[in-house]
Amino acid sequence: MFGNLQSAIYNRKWYNNRLLIFLLMLLLVLARGSSVWAEESAWRPALEISENQFGWFPDLTVDLDGNLHVIWGGGTQRMRQIDQSVVDVDLLRYRVLRNGAWGPMTDIAVTCEGGYTVRNSLVVNIDGQINALVRFCTSVMAMSAPADQAGTASAWSNEIYLGTSYYNALATDSQGRLHMLYHEFVFDPSEQANLASEVFYRRSEDGGQTWTIRQNIAYLSGGDERMQIQVDQQDRIHVVWDHGSDWYLGIDNPAYGIYRRSDDGGVSWHVPQALGIANEPTLQTTLGLTVEGNPLVVYRSANGERLFSQYSPDGGTTWQLPAVIPGVRARAAIERGLDSFSLARDSANRLHLLMVGFPEDSPASIPMVLHLIWDGTTWSSPEIVYQSTKRPMWLRAVVAQGNTLHAVWFTYTEVSDWGERRIWHSSRPLSSPQVAAPPPRSLPTAVPRPTTQPLGEPLVQLEAPHDPVVARDLHERPPPTVFNVWREVAGVGVALVGVILILGIFTITTLRRRAREP
Repeated sequence: MFGNLQSAIYNRKWYNNRLLIFLLMLLLVLARGSSVWAEESAWRPALEISENQFGWFPDLTVDLDGNLHVIWGGGTQRMRQIDQSVVDVDLLRYRVLRNGAWGPMTDIAVTCEGGYTVRNSLVVNIDGQINALVRFCTSVMAMSAPADQAGTASAWSNEIYLGTSYYNALATDSQGRLHMLYHEFVFDPSEQANLASEVFYRRSEDGGQTWTIRQNIAYLSGGDERMQIQVDQQDRIHVVWDHGSDWYLGIDNPAYGIYRRSDDGGVSWHVPQALGIANEPTLQTTLGLTVEGNPLVVYRSANGERLFSQYSPDGGTTWQLPAVIPGVRARAAIERGLDSFSLARDSANRLHLLMVGFPEDSPASIPMVLHLIWDGTTWSSPEIVYQSTKRPMWLRAVVAQGNTLHAVWFTYTEVSDWGERRIWHSSRPLSSPQVAAPPPRSLPTAVPRPTTQPLGEPLVQLEAPHDPVVARDLHERPPPTVFNVWREVAGVGVALVGVILILGIFTITTLRRRAREP
């Protein structure tokens, strides 16, 4: 009898100890998981990368080894030898983030004298070369350099003239072809001041050495500006731009966004489609692509603070109704003239929006850099990436190796005359899988192809006026914070439910065993 009692006590202690060990291990796992998520949720502190010198309108790209390359428009003052006068010199500046460390800032080229805006676009091609479009005075030029030598000015090629431009955009496809857009002025007696801005397309099949003749893909009455271009995995070219206004020509008449697609490498184009809100002008039209090649377009109200998204589930052929993006407000309309959003896709097929604005209920007066994630159905709450007394503008984002999100922008200090301008960078780890970098490939031999473009294509206008569709969780999201607290709270809640459940089972089991004891 005594032996049986001793055995029962031993078994009960063994059982309780096993359950206690299991409970402690579960708590450790949950704590570790919570720590990992908190780390992933946090943006790293923004770093000013222009070394406290003038800089604006950056662009960025990631090379085949995962290194981040950034260019921007800089400037300085120099004395002319001929007459000893001081002149403003415009510069193309460059930095690289390699293995977690920033290289030195390098002046790649003198682009003009007199304080012209240096607008740039940057991509890495399949051969590992960096290709750039750079504004030299009022002209757009093509340049290139090996990715591992881009920090040396002499490694960059001679400039190739492509046209007269203010805005430009550049993309590459899986065959190494370069596709560019630029915004050029043409004479039109029907337009304001007899000048009209149009969007032109050109293509290079030899790494940027030669380019096709220009194609006007706009043919629309009114201004056209702020183009964006992306190529999907089927090598279809998707482009968007703002129609109605042209800041450079002084035309402030925003209307809607334009979307076009080419399925044959830019030889021909589908009929343009208007995207926007009936009876409400929109602008800052921004393009993102899912892995299937379905476009998501984001834009803002020209006169209000609402942001909208519009999605095509069939590659851009048909479009869903526009939906309000919840939880955010755009910056003041008076500051919208030169700003831009950016969308980038991670390896989990989520689209990341970088924008300047405010969390919906924020009392702040100076706009912030915000980050939102679209998972194919809904938007996350906004994260605050950067908040300061300085005003951010011109976001550009890219995802490196599938799971690291990079963003660059510039800041200015005065609304009226810009004041101090600087370039900033921040990054954020993502929960999506890391993707191995593809090895470099040689560019294929260029094959001349005909370039034909029908004139006067009809514009597909908006259908009957629609009220925007409010996203499902517009009123369900709590106030946003820097670290997306609502997700962390949800994670802790789930963890506590699990712990309480285990404790309940443990308690019930113990009570039942005690009830059976003699």
